[in-house]
Amino acid sequence: MALKSTNPLFRVFTSYSNLPRVEKAEGNYIYSEGKRFLDLTGGGTSYAILGWNNEEVNSAIRRQLAKFTHMDYKIWDDPNTLELAELVLGSGLSSLKKFYFAGNSGAEACEAAMKMCRQAHLSKGQSRKKWFISRKQSYHGSTADALALGDRPNLEIFRDMLSPYRKHVEMHHFKKLALVGESEEAYADRCARELEETIAAIGPENVAGFVGETIMGGLVGDVPPVGNYWRKMKDVCNKYDVHLILDEVYCGTGSTGKYFCFEYDLIEPDFVFIGKTLAAGYGALSAVITTDSIYDAIASSPDARLQHTTTHQAHSLSVSAAIAVQRIIRADGFLGSVHEKGKLFQEGFSEHLHSNSYIVDIRGRGLRFSIEHSIPVVKQIEFGQFFEKLMRQEHSILVNAKWHRICFTPPLTLTSTEIDESVSKISYELNRHLPQFASIGAV
Repeated sequence: MALKSTNPLFRVFTSYSNLPRVEKAEGNYIYSEGKRFLDLTGGGTSYAILGWNNEEVNSAIRRQLAKFTHMDYKIWDDPNTLELAELVLGSGLSSLKKFYFAGNSGAEACEAAMKMCRQAHLSKGQSRKKWFISRKQSYHGSTADALALGDRPNLEIFRDMLSPYRKHVEMHHFKKLALVGESEEAYADRCARELEETIAAIGPENVAGFVGETIMGGLVGDVPPVGNYWRKMKDVCNKYDVHLILDEVYCGTGSTGKYFCFEYDLIEPDFVFIGKTLAAGYGALSAVITTDSIYDAIASSPDARLQHTTTHQAHSLSVSAAIAVQRIIRADGFLGSVHEKGKLFQEGFSEHLHSNSYIVDIRGRGLRFSIEHSIPVVKQIEFGQFFEKLMRQEHSILVNAKWHRICFTPPLTLTSTEIDESVSKISYELNRHLPQFASIGAV
């Protein structure tokens, strides 16, 4: 994390030093230092769901580049914006009908959703609704409002700069937090009660929205909700006119085997925001999707417009890339293949690691899943760094092994051969080295 450089000509302000240089990226592989690496991290931050150099996407970008790179969509009509909106909304959802281009990043989309939520309440005369509730161990981005919702220890240095109108409830994690003998249904009821009690403590007239990742994502490690969790949380929100805002920057647009991850949970939120996977790294683009009723509420405000904007909303080149990306994801059979690949991964790891007593859990949805281990906290950082380096140097595989888990966010285009080889090599090294680090940590 050092900012220092021994190069006197060094001019780039970065958090990291001595980074390897990328020579090119092709398909599911990154080429660096004369070697080819299979990337199971989606570019490091889970965005590269179609890998790199996809000719269909590249061609779409070239066609748009020949027209124009960007025009402000608040001034000019770009027909590509409607095409992308129709592609994303084409999953037959009954209430989510309005698509808003938020900006470049998921954090911008998070902030846009919060502002839309606030303005919708204001349009109904509910000026006191300015509190937002989120969950511990979540991350929604590093801009001010998104950061205020999150719970990353290394970013707590900024907490006293942020809005005080934020409150956390407990993270959702049945295996860790269920009481002895408590059923999944009873646990979901307890989670809903905590949300309801928190709303009551703040005052229902003061609470605007509840924000959550559909699955507990990158910090905790791909923890899916128990059966009726989101339906019960949605019922509480409806009871107190609190908007349910779901964050699918990490798990949206097909990465879990369904187009929206919340489709597993048989609910529809008031807002869902997406980002990383929308243009899949071929562009920088994020969006908020909401209901006709939210749209109508904002449209009925005195000046009949949303009071939010960013410079590169609906960035034209990125929109053209996103259309090509989403056409691929929407193709017949694609989502089913993602579900099957996720199943192949998890079943393969379960078979290879079933006798390893240091494996706590293998969990997730589709190609968003994690392996949790029981390395003691004092050794977790060391083990993660060791394991990432080992897989990179010995097997030419890039993995994310932070903290207590190994998190998998690979391209959705992996082949079964790549999956089988990855499972075999990763399992082999986990079986070799987890006991070693666990015993060292216990000393």
